[in-house]
Amino acid sequence: MRRLLLLLALGLPALLAQLSRPAPRLEADAVEYYAHLRSLYYDRDLEFSNEFEHFGILSRGDKTVPTATGHRRTIFSVGPALLWLPFYALGDAAARIAGGAEDGYSSWHIRAVCFGSLAYVVIGLMLLEQVLRTDYPSAATPTVLLLLYATMLWWYATIEPVMSHPGSFFLAAVVLRLWWPARHALGLRRALLLGATIGLLATVRWQGGVLLLLPGLSLLRALRRAPGPTVRTGLAALLAFVAGVLPQLLAWKAIFGEYLLADPPHGSDFLRLDHPWLLETFFSSRHGLLYWTPLLWGGFLGLLVLARRDRATGMMLLVPVVVVSYVNACSGDWWAGGSFSNRRFDQALPLLAVGLAQVVTGLVAFTRRHPERVLAAFAAAFVLWNALLMAQYRRVRLPLDETVSFARVAENAAVLVQQTTGTPLAWPANWIFALGHDLGAGRYDLMVGKYLFYRQNNLGGMVDLGDPRVDPALIGPGWGSPRNCENVQCRAVVTQGRLFFALDLPEALALAVRARGHGTLYLALNGTPLAAFPLAQRLAEQRLRVPRGRFRRELNELGFSTDGAADVDRVVFTRER
Repeated sequence: MRRLLLLLALGLPALLAQLSRPAPRLEADAVEYYAHLRSLYYDRDLEFSNEFEHFGILSRGDKTVPTATGHRRTIFSVGPALLWLPFYALGDAAARIAGGAEDGYSSWHIRAVCFGSLAYVVIGLMLLEQVLRTDYPSAATPTVLLLLYATMLWWYATIEPVMSHPGSFFLAAVVLRLWWPARHALGLRRALLLGATIGLLATVRWQGGVLLLLPGLSLLRALRRAPGPTVRTGLAALLAFVAGVLPQLLAWKAIFGEYLLADPPHGSDFLRLDHPWLLETFFSSRHGLLYWTPLLWGGFLGLLVLARRDRATGMMLLVPVVVVSYVNACSGDWWAGGSFSNRRFDQALPLLAVGLAQVVTGLVAFTRRHPERVLAAFAAAFVLWNALLMAQYRRVRLPLDETVSFARVAENAAVLVQQTTGTPLAWPANWIFALGHDLGAGRYDLMVGKYLFYRQNNLGGMVDLGDPRVDPALIGPGWGSPRNCENVQCRAVVTQGRLFFALDLPEALALAVRARGHGTLYLALNGTPLAAFPLAQRLAEQRLRVPRGRFRRELNELGFSTDGAADVDRVVFTRER
């Protein structure tokens, strides 16, 4: 009965959430995952021209030139399609019975895939509950409920389910379920199952292959006790892994003409193992994992606690979590594109669930031992809210004698917290940032993650000082408010105007400053004098070339000062070809 109730608590609300919306319109990554599925089912191949034409992307730049085998290029994996095939077949049968479209794109087909993703998430959570109940009986159910409702799992189970993440999470949960009971004595049969499952996981999301560290570390511990059998078991697990990953190798052979690609399909510069964005990946408002999903602090900290209590188990879980984190932090778009939270941690969620269960167990025990301290924490929250209200009232951010909306009160309170201590979700990264750049911690949220040129949604090389959307992000102290300058918005240099911009890597750039005024405009780059320009009465561009060595990786600072008066409209950076 307990497991049935848990199944209902996990599956029923999510199913209702799916059914309450129309079948999703496939976009972005979902298009190419779905193209694999439809092509395998209907065409019995991996040539996606007709699917890409249906979705309107056949003429896109990366699709126009066929590969060496005459196929259309894709950077996405084949594994999700393999997991969805049984559900897709049911959707196809339903479409035929209903007399609807039988072209593979109907709402029946898409809803069947959505249901398949939800089923994989729920099964994965049920497997996790089974694992956790052995060591954390009181925390198992709360942990899996939190994992669904307080992480990115809910989003990818209900709102954007035609993605690889539900399948990746499910297979990672299977891996943990296979490994956990035998983690200290891994036998041949279980090692084979683990190798094959991790191989299949790697066909869903390639970094899932990192979980091969779990059986690998178990076997490493057993090597001294029984070297011969352990080596044989390890080789068998590796062979099973190759068998599991074979569908992806065959897919690459069909599409690109090679079983193994020299570089990731995304490009040779996509994964830079010497260039991690560690703080950004976890704390940036641009999909930082702990900024968007603070619950997972419990997972990471709980694994550290577990490592103190049970060193072997804790370290065997921590190592793959650390490696997954590092690989994700080295990905070209560390923010994971159009992601809810940082979706690339899907295969780490089952391992983090163990740490989270450790924390939940500790919190339950602490509450029983010290209920008065828990009450004190609740009381502190009310005191903080009252203090924030008083601060707003004192600064006349609230009307002295009038009604006010909760949205305004809450926004004002959030602004006060951000200005004084920085966003709690970004602690301690925003404090480190503030100390390093002599800025308030509250600026971290909107500055870190904006690039001049790097990948999608960049600034296109231009910082417009009169654009109110740019103001809170990149314009530091020393500037006046936006004002009209010859039908454009500009800002006056009041003291030492500070302008910030981020580069993925240092490179030579041409710089053009559009300004007006009288006297001389002085520029400094990262604290070192750069140039001096005479100012004219009308807006005019001043240009110079800046060598690569003057820039630094990530955030750079351009300083403006004048011995007269200066209004600056914009700064344009141009890459040298």
